[in-house]
Amino acid sequence: MIKFLLLKFITFFLGFVTCFAMHTTFALPLVMSAALTGLIGSFIPFPARYKNHPYAAIYAGSFAGMCSTQLITSYWEIAIISVIGASLYVLTINMFTGFGGKLGSVAFASVALFMLAKGMVL
Repeated sequence: MIKFLLLKFITFFLGFVTCFAMHTTFALPLVMSAALTGLIGSFIPFPARYKNHPYAAIYAGSFAGMCSTQLITSYWEIAIISVIGASLYVLTINMFTGFGGKLGSVAFASVALFMLAKGMVL
């Protein structure tokens, strides 16, 4: 279970950073950045025992990476959101079947929970 959560964190983080960097550094539109992230991520080989979950985490991370640069200001914030997103994905893996809407919901909830916590602290 720990290996699975770690893999989810790494793949969510990679999806997030890739999409966020494509948009902020190369000024690609958000939808194009997310689509390219998903396409690039689909070529990464993962062991068959993980099924499609690493690819789904990359794509969910790319959805989270579509957030504004005014909200996310450091890689630490991206890492924290990735921990939240990977945890939510693993916790809801048996609750919601399929991937339709789940990935976007996980991405939204992870960013929203982080912003809520950040607002409460600051």
